[in-house]
Amino acid sequence: MRNTLAQAKRIWQQFSHDPRTIVLFIVAPILILWLFSALLGTTPSDPKLGCVDVPGPLAVALGDSAEVVELSALDAEEQLADGTIDAIVSLTGGELQVKVEGTDVNVTGRTLAAIQSGLKTLATSGPGTIPNLTVTYLHGSEDWTGFDFLGPVFIGIFIFIFVFITAGMSLVTERTGGTMERLLVTPIKSWQLVLGYCLGFGVVTIIQAGIVLGCSIGLIGFPNEGNFGTVILLTFSMAMVSMTLGLLVSGLARTAFQVIQLMILLVVPQILLSGLFDLTYAPTWMQVLSACFPITYGAEALRAVMLRGDGLADIWLNLVVLWAFILGFFALATVSFRSRRTH
Repeated sequence: MRNTLAQAKRIWQQFSHDPRTIVLFIVAPILILWLFSALLGTTPSDPKLGCVDVPGPLAVALGDSAEVVELSALDAEEQLADGTIDAIVSLTGGELQVKVEGTDVNVTGRTLAAIQSGLKTLATSGPGTIPNLTVTYLHGSEDWTGFDFLGPVFIGIFIFIFVFITAGMSLVTERTGGTMERLLVTPIKSWQLVLGYCLGFGVVTIIQAGIVLGCSIGLIGFPNEGNFGTVILLTFSMAMVSMTLGLLVSGLARTAFQVIQLMILLVVPQILLSGLFDLTYAPTWMQVLSACFPITYGAEALRAVMLRGDGLADIWLNLVVLWAFILGFFALATVSFRSRRTH
């Protein structure tokens, strides 16, 4: 029993001598739980319908369960494409034509439910012919599921996480094994050392991205409406962001345990705010915070390419932001390695 208590006392002393670990141990779970409560506490608003030449009584009935705006056919198509409205509603003959954006089945479901509710309201308001409903899709089809919408985000997130852990743990292992100290006393410059790690891991991540994407699309069945090479470029860019962030974190962490804690603090909030949850109706501060995270830009671009068929001309800004993060993390990691050398 005495040996058991001595072992436990040694663990307690290690924690007491490492205030950074204690802070991360307490702050990280509280932060994650707080973000979850804020995300799950949001309520989506009514869907927004663009009505084109819809009779007044029908527009009024639809307005009971949705936000209705009168638009020309051209404006309606433009606003549906950029996500300003959720569906276009028009009446042709005796048929109600509904065109939805289609990528997010949850939004599509709420939109169609609101239109059906409007038709029921119209039916109970007085005599008249209730038009038949025909639904078409700008993107996707009625066969798409919620997992199809989340698929591109999952691909980006999993690659980001695995590369981060691999990069962070590899450097911690090299430090504890003495390899890092031997490298730091050689003539190699700090930026050359960091660049070497980036090149080494970069080749591996290209292979990983190709295999993961091939299996996701070919075996699992994720939809891909865009160019496969563009998807590879995006996933490689996200992997490079994760790698340089992992190198930076490994320079700050003293142990593998701290790498995991910093991952919870720095990566998990990015995952929650990257697109897994709809932030349209979230608090403004949460939307601003999401715009500060690299995963957000990668996930948005992957969705745009894989679900909407966008090309480089449409997602170039997301790529620029991702590589700005890569250069920023690379510079900070270089400074971290340089400070270790001077000490």
